Amino acid sequence: MTKSSRIIKKVGVLGASGNMGSLSGGIFAQADIECVFFARSLDKAKAGLEAAVGQARSDVLRKYIKPAAYEDLEKEIPSCDWIFEGLAEDMAIKNEFFAKIEKLKKPDAIVSTVSSGLSIRKMGEGRSENFRQHFMGTHFYNPPGKLPANELIFHPDVPQATRDFVYDFCEKVLRRVNITTEDTAAFAGNRIGFQFLNDAAIYAEKYGVDKMDYLLGPYTGRALAPLATIDLVGLDVHKAIVDNVVAHVKDERIDTYKMPAYMQKMIDQGMLGRKAKGKGGYFNRDAEKNKTTLNISDFTFAPTKKEKIEWVEKTKQAIQNGLYSRAIEQIKTAPGEEANIVRRFILGYVAYSFARIGEVTPEADGIHGIDRVMSSGFSWLPPSGWVDLFGGVKATCALIEKAKLPVPAQLKNNKEKGRICRIADISRFLAGR
Repeated sequence: MTKSSRIIKKVGVLGASGNMGSLSGGIFAQADIECVFFARSLDKAKAGLEAAVGQARSDVLRKYIKPAAYEDLEKEIPSCDWIFEGLAEDMAIKNEFFAKIEKLKKPDAIVSTVSSGLSIRKMGEGRSENFRQHFMGTHFYNPPGKLPANELIFHPDVPQATRDFVYDFCEKVLRRVNITTEDTAAFAGNRIGFQFLNDAAIYAEKYGVDKMDYLLGPYTGRALAPLATIDLVGLDVHKAIVDNVVAHVKDERIDTYKMPAYMQKMIDQGMLGRKAKGKGGYFNRDAEKNKTTLNISDFTFAPTKKEKIEWVEKTKQAIQNGLYSRAIEQIKTAPGEEANIVRRFILGYVAYSFARIGEVTPEADGIHGIDRVMSSGFSWLPPSGWVDLFGGVKATCALIEKAKLPVPAQLKNNKEKGRICRIADISRFLAGR
């Protein structure tokens, strides 16, 4: 089967009642591809259809999506060209369904998983050669209607022609921003992003929730502050990702990946974030719907503080006025403990990202695959963008050394001339609010 002769006419979506299954399946439907949404009941599959329609804001999707229960797998899967698995992030559950799919799928059907970090190679263990040759990770970011990143993690047995087809199809038909990623714990984006998030959670125990989200807010190059991001993702999901990394990875900053004990207590009490109605997470709402913030020491909530630090406010104002050089200069030179924290996190993000070249993404891609996933998957200013803003490789290395962080050889030895970052208009990631 050559890539030119392969056609995707029908897609089976497993786990279509879940957020990632339904919304990712909706991306196929938006490309005018027939989809069968499978769930444990027909009603749950119909709910997934409604979620996909809501993401697209178009009733047209209804003609492309057929809801079905898992009892219909035997009838529908043999005619599917692609089986897209969006089940719970549980190896046993995934393997249970892969065993069923393996017996039902046609020989050239692609099987992919939306897993955010489980091993593709391990999921292929015990499967047939044909299954492995058509198996890969297609990690769409949530919500895929707004975040176009797609980490592609191919099983080693997938032939090049199939890899080329999937890459082109995802880019040209599904309008994804592809990042070819190595089969490592948490892949690329989550490996880098959740180091930052977990480190912020560690610092929050000393400095407080409001202060950390204020210091590391949108003016530092992210759409949402870190602890608010954990609330959005869910503390249970956060735990699954960081625990997976700690169990399978050893690197220069692995200690910052160990989830603080207070977060486990939050999880035990059902404080999972936005999804935990009434219980909240780092943030909640009081009876009058006013935003409240967690006091980590006693797990009570108090009205959210309006933090104000002069140099931060000046930096935000400079960004708002389009004076980006002035804003960056203030980030680089502002005095005091809070400024040192901000620099440590930004420079740590840059250093950790460059150090992952060749580990989470192919060495030949340099920093550019990581740039793509952080910008299109997290809506964060890409790491090489910070290098350009800080004045280049030499100036950034000096700042990293001053912050007493390890300087990665991949950055220090970077030979690219002029502007490194290939992501257009990086100033859009800096918000002066």
